[in-house]
Amino acid sequence: MKTDQLMTITLMNGELHIYHNSARGDLSELFKLGNTQRMIEGKTSINLSQFLKQERTLEFIDVVCQEEGLKKEDVVRKKGRGKNSRFYAQLHFLIYCAEALSPSFHYKLIDLFIKEKILTVRDVGGNDFKALNALIDTKIPERIDRNNRGLYIHTAKILKNKIFHNIDLSKYTGKNNIWNSKYATAEALNKRDHYEQKMMTLLEMGVVQNWEQFKGFLEQLE
Repeated sequence: MKTDQLMTITLMNGELHIYHNSARGDLSELFKLGNTQRMIEGKTSINLSQFLKQERTLEFIDVVCQEEGLKKEDVVRKKGRGKNSRFYAQLHFLIYCAEALSPSFHYKLIDLFIKEKILTVRDVGGNDFKALNALIDTKIPERIDRNNRGLYIHTAKILKNKIFHNIDLSKYTGKNNIWNSKYATAEALNKRDHYEQKMMTLLEMGVVQNWEQFKGFLEQLE
């Protein structure tokens, strides 16, 4: 997806917000979560501002700039002033900071972004939904050359009800998209892509002849 969506990710002791395309996350939140873990482990907290001034940290920022072709302000950026200020950072630097905060916290972050590929599956699911809509337009005989926007919305509703059946979806409307919420785990995102891929295959094979049949297949998918 081209739009840089802000995702809410559940991580150990709380939540981390990160943009799925640019992979820039809330560094202030990361340090809050990491320091919570340090307290659990009986360690003292690490001050973010002081950490950013350390020689080794500055050297790593230079490496990220060189390898990724970025400016320093693209690796770590401060927004706001005083108590309301927050730091945002690029993914490589987030992982670097997690390593300094706690080994277990570092592992969980690596597992989330590298093994579970949460940013990638978010992007794939969104792109596949667009592709599925295009097939509704061209592969369901009764819907060809018609306005199918309502069908796209209903398809999205069925998918959400199947995947988030224990969650009150009335709270997630408009810009408050559940696919960007803490409930959009790697498992949920992979399920979405699984269902979308199956429906795309049925449409491409010519199995689906009308909208009612499409809904029936989608609701029965496992």
